[in-house]
Amino acid sequence: MKHLISIQVNDQFGTLSRVVELFTSRGFNLDSVCTGEGEAPGIHRITLATNGDDKKIKQILKLLKNIVYVYKVTLLDPSQTLSAELMLVKIQVDGDQRVQALELVQALSGEVIEVNAEVLSFQIVGSASKLDGVTDIFREFTILELARTGEAAIHV
Repeated sequence: MKHLISIQVNDQFGTLSRVVELFTSRGFNLDSVCTGEGEAPGIHRITLATNGDDKKIKQILKLLKNIVYVYKVTLLDPSQTLSAELMLVKIQVDGDQRVQALELVQALSGEVIEVNAEVLSFQIVGSASKLDGVTDIFREFTILELARTGEAAIHV
């Protein structure tokens, strides 16, 4: 079962590596890690997406609270969570493909970043499942580069 965990930490060197090590040392795979400045200066929010049974997740939550610079850990309830992810994509296109790709980007509420005779670069924001679907759609083109941020999430 997929779980989203929000962790608020003091902005200190090594905190992220301690959090990630806690997962990897127990055999957990992290599906995504998103981190950045939080709502207060000096505080960062780490959002982790992982899979596991409820018992293991409860154990991880307790262990996370013991990390020195962690001051708040929240298991996010999907029904009360706003989450989004950013995906940047660069595809190879020719004349006919360019029109088709531009129409797809527009239909998917994406934003074109750069377009030239051979390449189309764009960004799309949405849920992880939306971006999985978008990736599948654009596999009919030659994907030159693709990067995703990981899910950022807040409690609503």
